[in-house]
Amino acid sequence: MNNTTAVFLINDKVRAVLATYEAGEHAPKEYFKTFDPTIKVGDLVNVTSETRHMITVVKVTDVDVEFDIATGTKFKWITGKIDLSDYEKTLAMETSALAAIASAEKTKRREELRKALFADQEAKITSLPIAHFAGATPAIEAK
Repeated sequence: MNNTTAVFLINDKVRAVLATYEAGEHAPKEYFKTFDPTIKVGDLVNVTSETRHMITVVKVTDVDVEFDIATGTKFKWITGKIDLSDYEKTLAMETSALAAIASAEKTKRREELRKALFADQEAKITSLPIAHFAGATPAIEAK
């Protein structure tokens, strides 16, 4: 008897899930087991492993899968779903902050360049026609 599938005989609430360690459509899939009814296709979940602190991450590809209870395939436990919502909110806030910083830096550089260029020539530069132009492109005079 496969001891890793015995729990399926004991409790009808345990679910069989297929998941993959690797990205890609043709990545190999392995069986896992869980009591979590919320796990769905596409979820990232932690699973027991033989490496890296005895926990690693897989991506769920199929849920509530049928299998041969007499299989020799070992089923590992899913230890929990990975909730990325706080991480995604943090990334959005960081992106917004970086955009604000970039805008501030652009404004600062523009003001510094304006000061340097206008230093002794502000009246002359601000009196140029283009400094006050707001309409359509002026007609170019033929020479």
